[in-house]
Amino acid sequence: MLRSPKSEEKREAILQAAVAVIATNGVHGATTRKIAAEAGINLATLHYQFENKEAILLSVLGHLASKYRQNLEQTFAKPEPLRDRIDRLLTHIWGELQKNPHEQLTLFDLTLYALTTPGSEWMGKKKYDEYQLLYRDALASSSEITAGSSEIDLDALTNFIFTGFIGIVLQWLATANTPRARQQIQTLVTAAQRVFL
Repeated sequence: MLRSPKSEEKREAILQAAVAVIATNGVHGATTRKIAAEAGINLATLHYQFENKEAILLSVLGHLASKYRQNLEQTFAKPEPLRDRIDRLLTHIWGELQKNPHEQLTLFDLTLYALTTPGSEWMGKKKYDEYQLLYRDALASSSEITAGSSEIDLDALTNFIFTGFIGIVLQWLATANTPRARQQIQTLVTAAQRVFL
């Protein structure tokens, strides 16, 4: 379905509002009424754009994944050694998360919702796979990988970095201990370099 620019602006406003409402109220507390109020639109306009709350939740996942992919593709457009890419990738993502912690809260809550709501399990898998692929693609554009001169198990490296980083971020969101998080990220970078390079 082709949408007008004005319609796309409304969808964008609804998705941004949904991220804010979910981060504050959780998925279960994020009603379409609250999302519409946050977006500054009436409920009928929201339902014109999205059939129901589940459609909004799915669109939030896609919206954030698309935003992050575009950011990473721009930031890591030029190949560099994998050792440097690991460090810069985690440092960059950490910086972006600090600017928008509400987005990460939303993603964590959507994951818990998917794991605990019958019929929504696919949403959690979709999120996990999509976001892990963002890390993998950024690592895959390093100079050794693009030249085909590396024997690195890219999937294992991606999983190691992704799962470690998500744990650090969750702890940071819970404790707000930024110095500890920075130290743990540097430890993760060093560990990934030592184990996989």
